[in-house]
This record gives sequence, structure tokens and C-alpha cells, in this order.
Amino acid sequence: MSSQSSSQSEDRKQPCCGRPAQLDEAERRTRILDAASAVLTTHGYHAASMDSIAACSGMSKKTLYQFFDSKHALFETLILERLFAPINYTPLPSDPMEKQLLGLMTRIAACMFCDERLSLLRSVITETSRNPAVRQLVADLFQLSGRVLPIQNWLTTQSEAGRLDIPDISEASDLLFGMTLGGPMLGQLTHCKPNRSQEQLEAFMAYGIRVFLEGHRPTA
Repeated sequence: MSSQSSSQSEDRKQPCCGRPAQLDEAERRTRILDAASAVLTTHGYHAASMDSIAACSGMSKKTLYQFFDSKHALFETLILERLFAPINYTPLPSDPMEKQLLGLMTRIAACMFCDERLSLLRSVITETSRNPAVRQLVADLFQLSGRVLPIQNWLTTQSEAGRLDIPDISEASDLLFGMTLGGPMLGQLTHCKPNRSQEQLEAFMAYGIRVFLEGHRPTA
């Protein structure tokens, strides 16, 4: 049997997540990232291996290396695409600022509070606290991603239009996130508080938004 036939045969093994065996290139890449995410959140970065990811994905290790030339490259892609994936949302300019901002933060919450993203974030927090190399990797990817939350762009637009008085966009962005999603996210990450319902979360965010906007309205 040729090496290509052998690789294809291995890639038709029953995958751990039970998806169909016949996969195109995009589906194989997605499955590899799914497996890497599962292995990372279960075993951590150092205990994870290309062998374990191959086994979880139902593919050969040779196939993994066709997509990613190293474990570092694989996890770099995983963090960049799954944890730091861009969140796109464009509020209607005709809506009041409070409504625009609530829609924006609701969209961010829907993306950030998904199970995979929270699990990845827990794993990354654990790894960065004990491994300087992983900490540097995450810091580099954070900068490369351009701080994917669209809060800064919205605040810049409002500031340039004179609707808000914001001396430091970056600081204001961090403040707004902390006043709306920081507490709920910490609760979900640590399980220290019951999760809020969607209605409770929106009410909490609306309260933080009102306080934030009132503190940044231009003075005469």
C-alpha cells in the first residue's frame, strides 16, 4: 500500500467526535482544530501532543503535519482563530448611543460566553500563569489580533463625532468592558456565581452602559 493510501486509510478511522469519515480539506482542518481544542482544555499545553491530537481527530499524525508544521503552529492557530476570532457588529448610526452600545455588548457576550471560548480561556489562563513561553505567545497573538473586540472602533467614532469625551480610547474600552461583561465573565470562568439569564445579563449591561455614557458625555 502506498503512503498516500495509508494516510487516507488512517484518516477514515472513526473520529472521537463521531462526525462522518469522508472529509474535504477544510473539514479536516476544522477537525484538527476541534481536536486540539479538546486536548488543550483536557490536558493542558505541555501534556498535549501531536499523537494525542491525531488520535482525537481520527486522523494520522502525517495529516496533521500537512496542515501545521509543529505543535506550536497548531496551537497558535487555535488561539488566534478560536479565542481571538474577530467579533463583527455594526450598530445602526441612527439608533441612540445606549441602544447601539447594548447591541454591541450583547453581540460580544454571545461570542465570548460560548462553551469552547470559555474553556479555551480557562486553559490559556492556567498555562500563562505557569509558563513564560505560553504567556509570551498569547501576548504576541493578542497584539497580532488587533484587540479583536470592536469596542474601541465604536468609541473612536463617537469621540471623533464629539458625542463622547474620551481622552484615552484604550482605557475607556477596558473600563466599558469591565462595567458590562467583566463581572459576568469572571463568574462563568470561575463558577463562583450562578450564570445570569439573558434577561438579567442585558439588564446588568444596560446599567453599566448608562453609567459609562453619563460619565463620558461632553461638558459645555
